[in-house]
Amino acid sequence: MKRLPVFVLCVAAALGLSALVWPRAESAPTAAQPLVCLVGGTMTPVFNELAWAYEKQAKQKVEITSADSGELLASIEMQLQGDLYVAHDPFMDIAMRRGLGVNAWCVAELVPVMIVQKGNPRNIHSLRDLLRPDVRVYLPDYQHSTLGYLLPIIFRHAHVDFDELNRIKQIPTHRSGSWVANQIILDSADVALVWQVVAQLRQKDLDVIPIDGVLPIPGVDAITSATGNRYLVAPVKVAMVTLTCSQRPRDAEAFVKFVGSEQGQRILRAHGYRTASWCGRRFYANGVRVAE
Repeated sequence: MKRLPVFVLCVAAALGLSALVWPRAESAPTAAQPLVCLVGGTMTPVFNELAWAYEKQAKQKVEITSADSGELLASIEMQLQGDLYVAHDPFMDIAMRRGLGVNAWCVAELVPVMIVQKGNPRNIHSLRDLLRPDVRVYLPDYQHSTLGYLLPIIFRHAHVDFDELNRIKQIPTHRSGSWVANQIILDSADVALVWQVVAQLRQKDLDVIPIDGVLPIPGVDAITSATGNRYLVAPVKVAMVTLTCSQRPRDAEAFVKFVGSEQGQRILRAHGYRTASWCGRRFYANGVRVAE
């Protein structure tokens, strides 16, 4: 797996068929060269496994390049290289608005959870416990992470005044969910909120507390993102986008089809992703939005 240096924003997708379902692989992949898949950091562990499984089955190597989703977007625009872009909301839409993608499918859903130290020594059971003076809190960055943007909605649903929480506590934040989770393991904090997939990688060292009852309501709750656009925030979708710069659209769509297969979806679930009935819908066809 390669990592890219730091860049700015700009994304991608590419290729077409207008059905709102998984693509059909119209020809066998050309395995001579690796398929280049640019994957946002959160999704890297599961796509490493998906790429390995696909290579074993299709004899087609998939090269995973990992970085921050925004950095990858900028890299795609500047270098015009790559076959697929994998990112969570809102980057699929950003990539399409910038003309970097052709087709896009949503393959899974990200879900936030609370995490605490193994054994839950502070007896933390709900978001209201974060108000306790003896509880040290660590959260994702409010301005530079998708989960950070969701926090006011989540706390409002839990009947916790998020502004008041920040007034009574100096809460450290970080844009990396992995960094936030590691603070719990290092005993630098007692509780944090991260994506379930981040917690899943550390399940031997952390306990997870589901917060499904206070999550944003699909089709209702919305936020204004760092890019100034308003988005419905539930579910938080993970998308695969075929890139306009790709010379191998059929090969790219063959990998998308594999990720949408029962084997691919099983791998995603094992890593903590949710695969709802809408997973597999094509959201963009030939650069045009075709699903909500």
